[in-house]
Amino acid sequence: MDSSRVYGSLKTSRTPEYQPVSPSSLPSNACQCPHWHKLALKLSCAGLILLFLSLIGLSVLGGSAMLKCPREWHSYRKKCLFISQTSGPWAEGLADCSEKEATLLIIEDEGELRFIHAFSKRKGHQFFIGLNYVPVEKIWKWVNGSTLNPDRVQIMGTNEDNSCGVISQTEVFSDFCSADNRWICQKKLKRV
Repeated sequence: MDSSRVYGSLKTSRTPEYQPVSPSSLPSNACQCPHWHKLALKLSCAGLILLFLSLIGLSVLGGSAMLKCPREWHSYRKKCLFISQTSGPWAEGLADCSEKEATLLIIEDEGELRFIHAFSKRKGHQFFIGLNYVPVEKIWKWVNGSTLNPDRVQIMGTNEDNSCGVISQTEVFSDFCSADNRWICQKKLKRV
């Protein structure tokens, strides 16, 4: 057997071996997570910013939305008033207001009473309001079911069956519900 030995030189290229990196040796702004985590974080942040801006926009628009009456209605405080151009019995006025998603006028205070008196004077008409006499109870009631406060509104004329409230330039008086009068509807102001 040949006992010769062969010696060779083997040059190997040095490849760096995997060496775990300790978190303290990384720069403070380096992320150790996969690429898709970075993308998800960026998209989440962008979504939150858009949501925040949308909320700000809605609050600005919502806060600046104006309260407005429909066309052909007049505003008074927090009410919209509709003055009929036709006349008929009280029940017709009640039905007309209901079709307009409103009620016949309910006078809430002396200021509103003066406003309606002045309005009647300018228009030169008298109008049915949401007030009628309930003979069984012997009281005047508004269409919302509340009882008339005589300190606020006084009814001139007789209290009898089939009596409804009418407002003129100077007073609120009792008239037959079947009489031929115009009417005033009311509804709340709405945001636009």
